[in-house]
Amino acid sequence: MRLYLIRHGESANNALQARNGGDSTGRAPDPELTETGHRQAALLADYLAHPHGDPLQHPRVAPEAAPQGFGLTHIYCSLMTRSILTAEYVAKACKLPLVAHGDIFENHGIFDHAEDGTKVGLPGPDQDYFKTRFPDLQLPSGMNQAGWYSRPFETTELFLQRANQVAVEFERRHIGSDDSVAMIIHGNLIDQLINEFTGLGRQDENYASHWEANWATHNTSITRIDFKSNARVIVYTNRLEHLPAELTTW
Repeated sequence: MRLYLIRHGESANNALQARNGGDSTGRAPDPELTETGHRQAALLADYLAHPHGDPLQHPRVAPEAAPQGFGLTHIYCSLMTRSILTAEYVAKACKLPLVAHGDIFENHGIFDHAEDGTKVGLPGPDQDYFKTRFPDLQLPSGMNQAGWYSRPFETTELFLQRANQVAVEFERRHIGSDDSVAMIIHGNLIDQLINEFTGLGRQDENYASHWEANWATHNTSITRIDFKSNARVIVYTNRLEHLPAELTTW
């Protein structure tokens, strides 16, 4: 099984922080893609659909015997708008269904700041919203008319528990197969899933730095992990060949 962890295109919040030197004052709880984010997503989709887009196969496999493209078989996104919008481009280009997963959202969930400055979880859009705006999106089973998030602000401890559960579930779902799986998700979750899949710990000094990550990822960057038997091999991280320099953003 090959797993591609792909970050969404530039969101309005990403652009806001870039303009303000990292300050997120005025952020949106569930931001849209910017015009740049849409351009990034379109280029990403063309790249993932190209028959020779991923030639970096195992060196002991003869080139003529190895697949040269991504050969995606599954595409998952979160229920956050920036993830869905990015993944829509990919699903259309690759002619695959787009499947939303309820637990692969960004660290902290959908939240805003109360008047006293505390962070408060918000419900997020409901089932009718998704069916109207994203009619081709396959929603998780059991969704009701309440907003899909509808829970408190997610602490780091709860985020780590969720990331572990996601890693276990996706291994159980796809391990031992020839599946080529794309998860078009979020930077903090990509970072922690790499930690989970490879058994690497979170280095405290890294999460106290300006990156707040073991693994930094640009918008629409691609990270590949290969699964075979008990091996988990990072083939590459933060790959951006599909973007010109002027479209490279955080």
